[in-house]
Amino acid sequence: MSIDKLPATGAMGERLMVRTFWCVALFCLGFFPAYGHCEQPARVTACQLLAEPERYDHALVEVSGDVSHGFEDFTIDSHRCANSSLSTGLWLEYGGTRASGTMYCCGVTADRTRSEPLTVDGVVTGLRDDSIFRDFDQIIHNKPYAQARATLVGRFFAGKPQKSWGGKWAGYGHFGMFTLLVIEQVLSVAPLPDLVARS
Repeated sequence: MSIDKLPATGAMGERLMVRTFWCVALFCLGFFPAYGHCEQPARVTACQLLAEPERYDHALVEVSGDVSHGFEDFTIDSHRCANSSLSTGLWLEYGGTRASGTMYCCGVTADRTRSEPLTVDGVVTGLRDDSIFRDFDQIIHNKPYAQARATLVGRFFAGKPQKSWGGKWAGYGHFGMFTLLVIEQVLSVAPLPDLVARS
């Protein structure tokens, strides 16, 4: 009798179902501890997020690009986006209880930790605090203004259309001018040469 014709009923079938459930659960927790489930991130560009912020609102995404960090700046480069007219830019922040310590207006502090995981729009975020993330954190905090090329996985928050910014989607970051990517995992990182801070 072939395997696909074997009955899976009674106690044996129940045990098989329970084992399968736990195998899947352990796989998810082992490989995706920042999320606690098996949601796969959508691979997108920063330009796609800025061109269609409402479409990707609250989505788990994977984005690659040049990240800059300094006073009033923790963003991923979007200056070359041909169609980002619906948003002013993409602000970054760490998920979970780690914080980037980025100073900007208004009401933020340079604290590097939080007492509770970062929650945005009712969504609790996490962070895989592994060696690649620590390399990323060290690179961007190594100088007053630093830049790195990185691939990030995180939760995107579009905000809302803002009259103050000509109807563009925003609500986060410096003066609330940006959409937001909460970093939950860093997949790769490499430092880039020094540059002059953007005006």
